[in-house]
Amino acid sequence: MAFQSQMIRTFCFLSLLLNVNALLAADSSHVAVASNMSHVISEILAQYKPATRINLSFGSSGNFARQILQGAPYKIFISADKKYVDMLVENGYGIDSSAEFSRGRIGIFIPNDSTLKNHTSLEQVFKSLYHGRYQRISIANPEHAPFGRAAEQALQNAGLWVIQRNKLLVGENAAQAMQFALSGGVDLSIIPSSFARLPGIINKGKFYLIPKSWHEPIQQVIVLFNGANESTRQFYHYLLSDEAKIIIRKYGYETETGSQQ
Repeated sequence: MAFQSQMIRTFCFLSLLLNVNALLAADSSHVAVASNMSHVISEILAQYKPATRINLSFGSSGNFARQILQGAPYKIFISADKKYVDMLVENGYGIDSSAEFSRGRIGIFIPNDSTLKNHTSLEQVFKSLYHGRYQRISIANPEHAPFGRAAEQALQNAGLWVIQRNKLLVGENAAQAMQFALSGGVDLSIIPSSFARLPGIINKGKFYLIPKSWHEPIQQVIVLFNGANESTRQFYHYLLSDEAKIIIRKYGYETETGSQQ
């Protein structure tokens, strides 16, 4: 009898634990965020102070789109490119709401230990690139990272993509391309302009903004998927609020109510 009572208590405890975990999972929010927006969304979340748990995941937009199609439980997706949202729609994925979140910019970051550190203009930098006076450069992967594709387009516009491709170091996403620049071994990295404003980066090199006309617009989109719980819906609407847009613009992104400051 004692053994049977212990088994019953153990079963009841496990059932209660499973029910609690299920409730917590039901109340929590899973958000997929393009890596270039990691610091922005983290700061917005800190300001928002949610009543329930919000789980942020950072990575490349293309990889997230594929994971979502394979059943990943994200209910909010902040994509660095609208085409990945279109891909989800074309594959029958249910979208409750969507909106343009921001527009990004890219630029050239030159680390303090780079052989190009004495350059004082974008023109000088590209002249050195054209003549091959550098070791390596880094960008995000153009195949699935929108900021990488914009970097590729900018290099093509400058007549450098084919000539210097053998000196290219490709990161999985924009954040990894930035890490390559900070860890040494590359003379420059083409990165989101928002990265150049981060406290841990701003004093570690020079940054030159690349003209918008050199690449296609980097239109970032936010999506709320069908079946999202109320806490997820509330966070989605907060991300589109004026309070959130102040933080977005602080990092150099453009929004529908303002541009870079």
